[in-house]
Amino acid sequence: MVAARPVLSASRQTGKRIYACITPLGKMPDSFEKRAQSFPGVKMKQAEESFFRQRQQLIISAAMSCFSRSGFHGASMADISRESGLGAGQIYRYFHSKEAIVSETITSIVRAWSAFLAEHLPQQHSTAAIIRSDSDFWHQWPLRERRLLLETYSEASRNERVRDILAQEEALLLTTLTSAFASRWPQLSSQQRLYRIQLMLLLVDGVACRAFGDENSLDDTELARINAILSQRIFC
Repeated sequence: MVAARPVLSASRQTGKRIYACITPLGKMPDSFEKRAQSFPGVKMKQAEESFFRQRQQLIISAAMSCFSRSGFHGASMADISRESGLGAGQIYRYFHSKEAIVSETITSIVRAWSAFLAEHLPQQHSTAAIIRSDSDFWHQWPLRERRLLLETYSEASRNERVRDILAQEEALLLTTLTSAFASRWPQLSSQQRLYRIQLMLLLVDGVACRAFGDENSLDDTELARINAILSQRIFC
């Protein structure tokens, strides 16, 4: 009796690898069919893509640390290489230039900022936590990300591409927040809701870039008065 023998052939039409098993009865044993699923092919491609994305994320994470310390223009590829533990040549396999790393970093931080606001702003019922940079609200947005956001806003003042990224994300954020606040402000028109949300975003962006006074000597009475005014305008 002839033993089962796997045969590998190549399809000239599709370029795909085809596995077949020749047996005396012309059948493919179940055990071989299972083994064939682990052969290089789709799974290998998926593993390579996963590794590629992981390396890109490693580089972006390292770049974020460098950019938060030195800015987009102050940090060098050598800095990113040291932070990531990868050689410059390795980094260029995943990003063709420093500008590509900056662009990906900006996109990541803007999306993270939008996701943060979409999750946490609808939970607020006053501006008390928003105007205090030492509040739980702001503790959930790390200092590194705050620095990167400020750097992104600065870059937007001279880079049209960055302004476009910010505008696109803000449009999506406005849609999300408008839907979230519709049930809380049913008495308001859609335009009135939009104005309140935009005012809230202006306030949040302002505090993200510049805190109220010195955190070590905050005037709680004055902050309470400011909160009462702002909350009355936005939430009531």
